[in-house]
Amino acid sequence: MKLGHVMANLLSLTQQLQQLYRKVFPIPCLLCGLVTEGQALCESCIAELPVIQQCCIHCAIPIEQGQICGQCLKKPPIQDSSLSLYRYEQAVPRMMSALKYHRQIQLADICAREFIAYHSLATPPDVLLPIPLHPSRLRQRGYNQSLLFTDTLAQLLKIPCRPELLKRVKKTATQTQLNAKQRHKNMRQAFKYDSSFVPEHVAIIDDVMTSGATTHEAARVLKRAGVETIEVWTIARAISHY
Repeated sequence: MKLGHVMANLLSLTQQLQQLYRKVFPIPCLLCGLVTEGQALCESCIAELPVIQQCCIHCAIPIEQGQICGQCLKKPPIQDSSLSLYRYEQAVPRMMSALKYHRQIQLADICAREFIAYHSLATPPDVLLPIPLHPSRLRQRGYNQSLLFTDTLAQLLKIPCRPELLKRVKKTATQTQLNAKQRHKNMRQAFKYDSSFVPEHVAIIDDVMTSGATTHEAARVLKRAGVETIEVWTIARAISHY
Protein backbone atom coordinates (compact mmCIF):
# COMPACT_ATOMS: atom_id res chain seq x y z
CA MET A 1 0.00 0.00 0.00
CA LYS A 2 1.37 3.44 -0.96
CA LEU A 3 2.41 5.91 1.72
CA GLY A 4 -0.32 8.37 0.67
CA HIS A 5 -3.06 5.77 1.15
CA VAL A 6 -1.66 4.72 4.53
CA MET A 7 -1.57 8.36 5.69
CA ALA A 8 -5.11 8.92 4.40
CA ASN A 9 -6.40 5.90 6.33
CA LEU A 10 -4.66 7.02 9.52
CA LEU A 11 -6.06 10.52 9.13
CA SER A 12 -9.55 9.18 8.56
CA LEU A 13 -9.27 7.15 11.77
CA THR A 14 -7.89 10.19 13.63
CA GLN A 15 -10.79 12.34 12.43
CA GLN A 16 -13.33 9.70 13.52
CA LEU A 17 -11.74 9.50 16.97
CA GLN A 18 -11.74 13.29 17.23
CA GLN A 19 -15.43 13.42 16.31
CA LEU A 20 -16.21 10.80 18.99
CA TYR A 21 -14.13 12.68 21.55
CA ARG A 22 -15.94 15.94 20.77
CA LYS A 23 -19.29 14.27 21.42
CA VAL A 24 -18.20 13.16 24.89
CA PHE A 25 -15.99 16.01 26.13
CA PRO A 26 -16.37 19.79 25.74
CA ILE A 27 -13.95 21.35 23.24
CA PRO A 28 -12.21 24.66 24.02
CA CYS A 29 -11.85 27.16 21.20
CA LEU A 30 -8.26 27.14 19.95
CA LEU A 31 -8.10 30.93 20.01
CA CYS A 32 -10.10 32.11 23.04
CA GLY A 33 -10.46 28.95 25.16
CA LEU A 34 -14.24 29.10 25.51
CA VAL A 35 -16.23 25.88 25.04
CA THR A 36 -17.36 25.46 21.42
CA GLU A 37 -20.14 23.51 19.76
CA GLY A 38 -17.90 20.58 18.90
CA GLN A 39 -15.40 22.30 16.62
CA ALA A 40 -11.93 23.82 16.92
CA LEU A 41 -13.03 27.46 16.83
CA CYS A 42 -16.03 29.20 18.35
CA GLU A 43 -18.33 31.18 16.07
CA SER A 44 -17.24 34.49 17.62
CA CYS A 45 -13.57 33.87 16.83
CA ILE A 46 -14.41 32.72 13.30
CA ALA A 47 -16.38 35.95 12.75
CA GLU A 48 -13.40 38.04 13.90
CA LEU A 49 -10.86 36.50 11.52
CA PRO A 50 -9.60 39.05 8.93
CA VAL A 51 -11.45 38.10 5.76
CA ILE A 52 -10.04 39.62 2.56
CA GLN A 53 -12.78 41.89 1.26
CA GLN A 54 -11.11 42.98 -1.97
CA CYS A 55 -8.02 41.62 -3.65
CA CYS A 56 -6.03 41.52 -6.88
CA ILE A 57 -7.70 39.03 -9.21
CA HIS A 58 -4.32 37.63 -10.28
CA CYS A 59 -2.38 37.19 -7.01
CA ALA A 60 -5.03 37.70 -4.26
CA ILE A 61 -3.03 40.43 -2.51
CA PRO A 62 -5.47 42.66 -0.59
CA ILE A 63 -6.04 46.00 -2.36
CA GLU A 64 -8.34 48.90 -1.58
CA GLN A 65 -9.42 49.69 -5.12
CA GLY A 66 -9.20 48.30 -8.62
CA GLN A 67 -8.95 44.69 -9.73
CA ILE A 68 -5.23 44.29 -10.40
CA CYS A 69 -2.33 45.29 -8.14
CA GLY A 70 0.63 47.29 -9.41
CA GLN A 71 2.98 44.30 -9.35
CA CYS A 72 0.66 42.19 -11.51
CA LEU A 73 0.16 45.08 -13.93
CA LYS A 74 3.93 45.12 -14.46
CA LYS A 75 4.43 41.35 -14.44
CA PRO A 76 1.32 39.13 -14.37
CA PRO A 77 1.79 35.76 -12.62
CA ILE A 78 1.46 32.46 -14.44
CA GLN A 79 -1.91 31.63 -12.90
CA ASP A 80 -4.99 33.20 -14.44
CA SER A 81 -6.59 34.12 -11.11
CA SER A 82 -6.24 33.69 -7.35
CA LEU A 83 -8.57 33.53 -4.37
CA SER A 84 -7.68 33.66 -0.70
CA LEU A 85 -9.82 33.76 2.42
CA TYR A 86 -7.90 35.55 5.18
CA ARG A 87 -5.15 38.12 5.56
CA TYR A 88 -2.17 36.43 7.20
CA GLU A 89 -2.36 38.58 10.33
CA GLN A 90 -4.03 38.81 13.76
CA ALA A 91 -4.99 35.25 14.83
CA VAL A 92 -4.44 33.67 11.40
CA PRO A 93 -0.69 32.85 11.74
CA ARG A 94 -1.42 31.07 15.02
CA MET A 95 -4.26 29.16 13.39
CA MET A 96 -2.15 28.16 10.39
CA SER A 97 0.69 27.02 12.65
CA ALA A 98 -1.75 24.87 14.63
CA LEU A 99 -3.03 23.29 11.42
CA LYS A 100 0.38 22.77 9.86
CA TYR A 101 2.55 21.71 12.79
CA HIS A 102 0.33 20.77 15.73
CA ARG A 103 -2.20 18.35 14.21
CA GLN A 104 -5.21 20.65 14.59
CA ILE A 105 -6.51 19.13 11.38
CA GLN A 106 -10.15 20.04 12.02
CA LEU A 107 -9.18 23.62 11.13
CA ALA A 108 -8.95 22.52 7.49
CA ASP A 109 -12.69 21.73 7.47
CA ILE A 110 -13.58 25.08 9.05
CA CYS A 111 -11.44 27.00 6.56
CA ALA A 112 -12.88 25.10 3.60
CA ARG A 113 -16.46 25.86 4.65
CA GLU A 114 -15.64 29.52 5.22
CA PHE A 115 -13.81 29.73 1.88
CA ILE A 116 -16.88 28.48 0.05
CA ALA A 117 -19.16 30.80 2.02
CA TYR A 118 -17.18 33.86 0.93
CA HIS A 119 -16.34 32.94 -2.67
CA SER A 120 -18.80 32.32 -5.47
CA LEU A 121 -17.31 30.35 -8.37
CA ALA A 122 -18.55 31.51 -11.77
CA THR A 123 -16.79 28.68 -13.61
CA PRO A 124 -15.74 25.86 -11.26
CA PRO A 125 -12.47 24.11 -12.14
CA ASP A 126 -12.42 20.56 -13.45
CA VAL A 127 -9.95 19.39 -10.81
CA LEU A 128 -8.66 20.51 -7.42
CA LEU A 129 -4.94 19.96 -7.02
CA PRO A 130 -3.30 20.34 -3.58
CA ILE A 131 0.33 21.39 -3.34
CA PRO A 132 2.13 18.13 -2.44
CA LEU A 133 4.71 17.58 0.27
CA HIS A 134 7.96 15.76 -0.43
CA PRO A 135 7.60 12.11 0.72
CA SER A 136 10.21 12.58 3.46
CA ARG A 137 8.36 15.61 4.87
CA LEU A 138 5.04 13.79 4.62
CA ARG A 139 6.49 10.91 6.67
CA GLN A 140 7.82 13.39 9.23
CA ARG A 141 4.61 15.42 9.57
CA GLY A 142 2.14 12.59 9.01
CA TYR A 143 -0.28 14.58 6.85
CA ASN A 144 -0.50 17.29 4.21
CA GLN A 145 -2.53 20.25 5.46
CA SER A 146 -3.20 21.45 1.91
CA LEU A 147 -4.64 18.05 0.99
CA LEU A 148 -6.93 18.12 4.04
CA PHE A 149 -8.22 21.56 3.01
CA THR A 150 -8.66 20.36 -0.58
CA ASP A 151 -10.51 17.19 0.43
CA THR A 152 -13.23 19.17 2.19
CA LEU A 153 -13.49 21.65 -0.67
CA ALA A 154 -13.83 18.75 -3.10
CA GLN A 155 -16.60 17.11 -1.06
CA LEU A 156 -18.59 20.31 -0.65
CA LEU A 157 -18.13 21.57 -4.22
CA LYS A 158 -18.39 18.11 -5.79
CA ILE A 159 -15.18 18.67 -7.77
CA PRO A 160 -12.62 15.84 -8.04
CA CYS A 161 -9.49 16.10 -5.90
CA ARG A 162 -6.55 14.57 -7.82
CA PRO A 163 -3.42 14.78 -5.61
CA GLU A 164 -1.65 12.08 -7.61
CA LEU A 165 -1.31 14.33 -10.67
CA LEU A 166 1.38 16.56 -9.16
CA LYS A 167 4.45 15.08 -7.47
CA ARG A 168 7.03 16.82 -5.30
CA VAL A 169 10.34 15.51 -6.60
CA LYS A 170 12.74 17.91 -4.89
CA LYS A 171 13.24 18.16 -1.14
CA THR A 172 13.27 21.92 -0.74
CA ALA A 173 14.54 23.93 2.21
CA THR A 174 11.99 25.58 4.48
CA GLN A 175 10.89 28.87 2.91
CA THR A 176 10.35 30.79 6.17
CA GLN A 177 13.72 32.57 6.36
CA LEU A 178 14.17 33.11 2.61
CA ASN A 179 13.50 36.30 0.66
CA ALA A 180 11.37 36.28 -2.50
CA LYS A 181 14.27 35.66 -4.91
CA GLN A 182 15.61 32.83 -2.75
CA ARG A 183 12.15 31.28 -2.47
CA HIS A 184 11.72 31.13 -6.24
CA LYS A 185 15.19 29.61 -6.64
CA ASN A 186 14.45 27.11 -3.86
CA MET A 187 11.25 25.93 -5.56
CA ARG A 188 12.72 25.60 -9.05
CA GLN A 189 12.05 22.12 -10.48
CA ALA A 190 10.38 21.03 -7.24
CA PHE A 191 7.33 19.50 -8.99
CA LYS A 192 6.57 17.04 -11.75
CA TYR A 193 3.26 16.49 -13.53
CA ASP A 194 2.74 12.73 -13.48
CA SER A 195 -0.16 11.78 -15.75
CA SER A 196 -1.27 11.62 -19.38
CA PHE A 197 -4.61 13.06 -18.24
CA VAL A 198 -4.54 16.85 -18.60
CA PRO A 199 -7.63 18.77 -17.40
CA GLU A 200 -8.42 22.10 -19.03
CA HIS A 201 -9.13 24.03 -15.82
CA VAL A 202 -7.34 23.41 -12.51
CA ALA A 203 -7.34 25.06 -9.08
CA ILE A 204 -4.04 24.70 -7.19
CA ILE A 205 -4.73 24.59 -3.44
CA ASP A 206 -2.30 25.63 -0.69
CA ASP A 207 -2.52 26.87 2.90
CA VAL A 208 -0.70 30.24 2.74
CA MET A 209 0.63 32.32 -0.14
CA THR A 210 3.50 34.68 0.68
CA SER A 211 5.83 35.37 -2.25
CA GLY A 212 3.88 33.01 -4.50
CA ALA A 213 7.02 30.98 -5.30
CA THR A 214 5.45 27.58 -4.55
CA THR A 215 2.26 28.10 -6.53
CA HIS A 216 4.24 29.81 -9.33
CA GLU A 217 6.38 26.71 -9.82
CA ALA A 218 3.37 24.39 -9.65
CA ALA A 219 1.50 26.54 -12.18
CA ARG A 220 4.53 26.59 -14.48
CA VAL A 221 4.66 22.80 -14.50
CA LEU A 222 0.90 22.57 -15.14
CA LYS A 223 1.08 25.04 -18.03
CA ARG A 224 3.90 23.04 -19.60
CA ALA A 225 1.76 19.90 -19.24
CA GLY A 226 -1.02 21.60 -21.22
CA VAL A 227 -3.45 22.91 -18.59
CA GLU A 228 -5.19 25.96 -20.08
CA THR A 229 -6.70 27.74 -17.07
CA ILE A 230 -5.08 27.78 -13.63
CA GLU A 231 -6.45 29.27 -10.43
CA VAL A 232 -4.72 29.43 -7.05
CA TRP A 233 -6.82 29.03 -3.90
CA THR A 234 -5.32 29.55 -0.44
CA ILE A 235 -6.58 29.84 3.11
CA ALA A 236 -4.46 32.94 3.82
CA ARG A 237 -2.53 35.60 1.90
CA ALA A 238 0.51 37.21 3.43
CA ILE A 239 1.51 40.70 2.39
CA SER A 240 5.08 40.28 1.25
CA HIS A 241 7.61 42.97 2.14
CA TYR A 242 10.55 41.54 0.22
